[in-house]
Amino acid sequence: MQGSSRTVGRVLQVLEQFSVSPHPLTNGEIAARLRVPASSMHRLLQKLTQLGFLDIDADSASYAISPTLSGLGRRLADIGGYLPPLRTTMSALRAHTGGTVSIWLPAGVHMRLSAILLGRVPGTSTNTLGELVEPFSTPGLAMATTYSREQLSHLTQAARRRGVQLGRRFRTMRDITSAVQQVSKRGYAVGFNLRSDGWGIIAWPVPMSADQQRHGVIAVGMHVPELRSREQEIAAFAERLLQRYRKELRAYAGDEFDGGYG
Repeated sequence: MQGSSRTVGRVLQVLEQFSVSPHPLTNGEIAARLRVPASSMHRLLQKLTQLGFLDIDADSASYAISPTLSGLGRRLADIGGYLPPLRTTMSALRAHTGGTVSIWLPAGVHMRLSAILLGRVPGTSTNTLGELVEPFSTPGLAMATTYSREQLSHLTQAARRRGVQLGRRFRTMRDITSAVQQVSKRGYAVGFNLRSDGWGIIAWPVPMSADQQRHGVIAVGMHVPELRSREQEIAAFAERLLQRYRKELRAYAGDEFDGGYG
């Protein structure tokens, strides 16, 4: 029984590595992070791949979360798998903006739409739950501000090996680095008419776990004219809201929290 518990614990530790990594991981990388023999890790990764929980890229010998496991995560999220502070923040952002609020998480070299709260404004985005977008789409640029230069380079190389488009505006690493720096300085990413004519999106990186070690992106989508006219006002509101959200996450981890959303 004790051995089974250790195995389950090790599996969860392995899967957690993918939740905090912006790119697929090799056997050696995971073994080094968890400080276990590479041979033992190889056997475990092979088993998880056989069970359909991981996918392996033969060219790079790297592993990524499979659609099967991602689908399970989406179903858990649909029934309230996200922390209460995040659900409250999504509702507050929709109430203030009237737009469609979405959560995006890294999925291999892509960003995946993992939760959506439809807005009150007329019209809808073309995005659907579970959809994958380019690594440096608007949500991807927001997410990229949480990465180191080395992680950015690794993600770019992994996307190119798989033939994945980086983003409609990007061709070189210099393009990407410049755009990420601009987003980091501004505090959010914003895009207009990038995936559907007449639709815009504004996005922020946010911690997704109580220990604030895992990150994702929260975004608001609405018609381009309204987003252009309200961009600064929405950004200012979101900055205050997300400050509260981070405080509430710390409270969720055991710290004292002094109030609600204002």
